[in-house]
Amino acid sequence: MANRTTPAEQPERLSHRWALILLGAFVAGTVVFALAGPLAALSAAGLTALGLHQVVA
Repeated sequence: MANRTTPAEQPERLSHRWALILLGAFVAGTVVFALAGPLAALSAAGLTALGLHQVVA
């Protein structure tokens, strides 16, 4: 995916959509880490980010 630019040729800032996706992945990873450990937490964070990207996009 190419970086979008503004009319002044400045790169577009991180959208609110991606901020929500990353926040959701962080929260899911933190909860699963407390319950099941680091490998499960990484898996949960990755799958949450992937799922939210599909839903929100």
